[in-house]
Amino acid sequence: MRPVTVLDAQLVSAPAYREYVAHFAAEYENLAKVLRSFGLGVRAPGDARRRSSELIEELVRKGARVRNDGKSVVYGSLSPACARCRTGNKSVSEFISLACNRSCYFCFNPNQCDYERYRSSEKDWRTELESFERSMGGLDCIALTGGEPLLHPEEAVEFFAFARALSPCAHLRLYTSGFGADEALLRRLADAGLDEIRYSVKLDEPAERQAETLASLDAAVGIVPSVMVEMPVIPGTHDQMVELLRHLDEVGARGINLLEFCFPLNNADEYKARGFELVGDPYRIPYDYGYAGALPVAGSEELALELMLEMVDGGCSLGLHYCSLENKNTAQVYEQNLGGQLSIPGYRFSHRTFFYEAARAFGRDALELARVLDAAGIEHTFDGDGRMVMFDPGELAGISEEARSCAVYLSSAIIETDEAGGRTFREVGLQAVEPDDYRLLAADAAQPIEEGQGAHDR
Repeated sequence: MRPVTVLDAQLVSAPAYREYVAHFAAEYENLAKVLRSFGLGVRAPGDARRRSSELIEELVRKGARVRNDGKSVVYGSLSPACARCRTGNKSVSEFISLACNRSCYFCFNPNQCDYERYRSSEKDWRTELESFERSMGGLDCIALTGGEPLLHPEEAVEFFAFARALSPCAHLRLYTSGFGADEALLRRLADAGLDEIRYSVKLDEPAERQAETLASLDAAVGIVPSVMVEMPVIPGTHDQMVELLRHLDEVGARGINLLEFCFPLNNADEYKARGFELVGDPYRIPYDYGYAGALPVAGSEELALELMLEMVDGGCSLGLHYCSLENKNTAQVYEQNLGGQLSIPGYRFSHRTFFYEAARAFGRDALELARVLDAAGIEHTFDGDGRMVMFDPGELAGISEEARSCAVYLSSAIIETDEAGGRTFREVGLQAVEPDDYRLLAADAAQPIEEGQGAHDR
């Protein structure tokens, strides 16, 4: 699928729906204007996307798994928390405060709600955890993040003891730069129930600070059941990343989450000074996503995939996981759309994207497809006056070859909550369906929604 354009709208022969297509074309154009407004370069899609596809195909040939509609790639082991992240079902992340001993130019915490408040005050995480446990019918994955959680070492230990008592079978993880995490504290955290620790390694920090982080990580191996690194892949850091990955492999870490590097809508001068550019097509569906990461930086995805391939070819035993920005957004869409529990006429819930989706055609193409769908006995809605046909996208695979010359569009919709607390249903994206997409859409309903440890979609 590709975003609709002004040309698509001009080619629609039905005036009412010409405006409909033009509206979504304008949304994509508005996103492009927003990208340019930060004063950073914007890299046009095309060569970079093709390069990523080639790298992913090569990784798959060597045993990697593509997950979440292509939004993440895994080789080797995958944290159960990452598997659950796709829907966010029975999974929560908490923080004690947003105070931090670092000042990273790429930090997106300032985008979080109540950031200034929680930089200097602590959160009532106990009450929140109990509330989540009741509302979700139990918790399977619980995280402590920050800020830097280990600025509060005693409370961090209490957090995991409390979480373990609340949810005895839950997977418990900690995000940290390793501040103060000596062997004694690591043992206390493990004894309290910590299953997994994820270190953030800052490659732009002085060597002695990086060494402190790695010393804590090395000590954690053998104490905490699963020791990982989670960090953004910053363009231009290939050699440093290779050195880090080899070190992790040597000391017996479980794996690394290679995150797509993002621009958090602030510190534009820092990004400009480093020559970073933004990805020209950051979202397949433009929407107000809640994840604070904001906008992906060009070159990060390709570097992450190249690093994975280099490590695989070198016989690395680390679990390698590339996690794109869009991979962070699917849980929000799943939750807003109630996991597909609602039946909305004309739409089906997508197991790939978690949007409600419908196939549409307009004008002369609608007339032709309506005839084909009638003949095949395929259920559809036809607006003869305005000339629009709408049907299940999965039925595209069943239409005749001659009908595939018709222009077909995929409409994506989401449930929102209005100011009065009521539910509204809004279309938020329109993409042109291309011939190679037919099989993908037909297989949609067969995609698994929930994933267990090490599961994958491909």
